[in-house]
Amino acid sequence: MTRVLLLVLLAIAQASEPPAPAPPAVAPSQAAPEALTLKGADLQLLATVRRISKQVEAIREQKFHRPPVAVRTPDHMREVAATIRALNVLRRDRLDARGRAWADLGLGSPSSPETLYIALAADLDGIGFDPQGNRLLVAPDRLTEDDFAAETDEDDERSTVLMETGVRVDEPVLCHLLMHVRQRERAGGDSLAETTDALLARSAWNEGEANLVAIRFLFAGMGLADGVLEESLDPAVVLNGELVPTIYSQLSGSERALVSFVYDEGFATAVDIFRSGGWEALDKAIVERPTTRDLIHRDRKPIVADPCEVGAPPQVDGLTLVDQDTVGEQGIFVLVSVLTGKDNLALLAGDGWAGDRLYRWEGDGPDKTGVTLWVSRWTEDQGAKDFDYAIMRTLEGRFPDRPPITLEGGERVIQTSTHLYRLTRDGREVRFQVSAREFDSLPTGVVSGAS
Repeated sequence: MTRVLLLVLLAIAQASEPPAPAPPAVAPSQAAPEALTLKGADLQLLATVRRISKQVEAIREQKFHRPPVAVRTPDHMREVAATIRALNVLRRDRLDARGRAWADLGLGSPSSPETLYIALAADLDGIGFDPQGNRLLVAPDRLTEDDFAAETDEDDERSTVLMETGVRVDEPVLCHLLMHVRQRERAGGDSLAETTDALLARSAWNEGEANLVAIRFLFAGMGLADGVLEESLDPAVVLNGELVPTIYSQLSGSERALVSFVYDEGFATAVDIFRSGGWEALDKAIVERPTTRDLIHRDRKPIVADPCEVGAPPQVDGLTLVDQDTVGEQGIFVLVSVLTGKDNLALLAGDGWAGDRLYRWEGDGPDKTGVTLWVSRWTEDQGAKDFDYAIMRTLEGRFPDRPPITLEGGERVIQTSTHLYRLTRDGREVRFQVSAREFDSLPTGVVSGAS
């Protein structure tokens, strides 16, 4: 598969206009300090990382603040590092509470936020990133000399990549992770964010940029660094999927859709912007477009999202506010698309987004029952109407035997054996509230079809 892809890309590039010359080699900066040689370090690994980091600097036209460092790390330790990285951004209790809020909306299961955070924190297989130490964590069998000797079919595949491109299979993966080191230097902190919308947007920009650098590096030796970008290249196909997480193929539903946005839409967007304006245009877009709405609608001016701060509803009296989130336009698209199976309705549901806030209140009991409130605001009344309609469609799909009841003032309510779902629209604001029945009930005189 890898060999076929390489040959196809070679044929495409030869048939197109002559590509730009490969980026020139960059001499080591005289001002940059030498990386420390750690006791017991893998010197061959450190030499490879230093060599590839210079090529990343040349391709990306940016310097590392200090030479990147890498250490050999077993698989289970990289998994632990990814979990710690995720929990440093969002504590376990908040992840769990957010999962219960997402489940109330229908946006996956109670474990979906944790799955998303850890998947993005772990990133690619074989090489991890420890942002606390600003170093790479490399598996014992990666970036070794085994690529040069084919003994198995897998080894033969790796040797084929080496022969066709002059690049070892693990080196584009290393480029990808080195870009994450540079991104952290550039941002002054981890790219993972507390809210879902910011997490998806930042991760899409970062993963798109990292794979853009990795793929340009892969084909630079063939003189195709930019020629291959003229085609609709899928990073999940290149190198048999080495440039996307293995977990990507194991996910389904909302979890897969959210991760897909990060890697697929992120790469397509980065390529499109780079082709039109180079690295300067991409740098500008990353800074000016921090929401999924800004990333999706690049033809529109960025907006300052409404924080949607509201007073607590009466049902939460005695409860504690345990989490706040922003779902964002892409989260809305995923929610509606997965629950209704209608992408057109999902696109309409998120269009005109001006901001949202997902609140979660809970009691002290061991079952963590509580109240979820999702407030969204829209640039026009029609956007609010479309979103309101789409959310009602998701509820009708989830509870087909529970027809909604319309109360005075237009509020619609669906009652199940465990929860009360309230949906209200007022001009450009829509409120969707889900309460455990112990905290909420229908007004006196209203009879529900639910027991």
